[in-house]
Amino acid sequence: MHDDDTEDTVIRPRSLPPHARGLSDPFGDTVIRRAATSEPQPSSGPSGEPDASPVLPAVPSRGGSTQVRDRVPSIRVGERRLRLDRPVVIGRRPALPRIVSGPEPVLVTVPSPLGQVSSSHLQVHAEGDVAVVQDLRSTNGTVVRPAGAPPYRMPAGASIVALTGTVVEIGDGIAIEILSPHLRATPSADGFPPTLASPRRS
Repeated sequence: MHDDDTEDTVIRPRSLPPHARGLSDPFGDTVIRRAATSEPQPSSGPSGEPDASPVLPAVPSRGGSTQVRDRVPSIRVGERRLRLDRPVVIGRRPALPRIVSGPEPVLVTVPSPLGQVSSSHLQVHAEGDVAVVQDLRSTNGTVVRPAGAPPYRMPAGASIVALTGTVVEIGDGIAIEILSPHLRATPSADGFPPTLASPRRS
């Protein structure tokens, strides 16, 4: 038995690789750091500012570019038919109201040889799919003939809801007929309301 057997056993650290031998403290604390995430970092442009994020193209709608237009009623004045997508002012010399709220009204001039029609006699506009008739404080008044009901005279400045088939008389034989919202009245190329052609007789 050798005396070496009673000596302390010393465990020496394994030799360091050549690139780590220059470290001052090879037995220093070992620091475990969180691994870097794989999320890409914004790259810097020439000015040092981050590049703008890419913009994805817009997803087209399923319905295409066709827009559904609300149905509105129309009126017939003489041989002209006008769609009530804008208010209509009818009279002998119609003028715009002092205060216009919403779309500018269409002015429709009608003949009045006896002077029974006021300058701005009547206004008609759409509320959803129904027509609203307003007497503009006319001198000789407005007579309403509902479909299937007796006629009556509107009070000056009053407004009523006129259903399809109602005829409104303003004097001098001028009548305004309320048409169904399911009828189409497409404006002409210059934006002026169309004039209906008289039906041909064979």
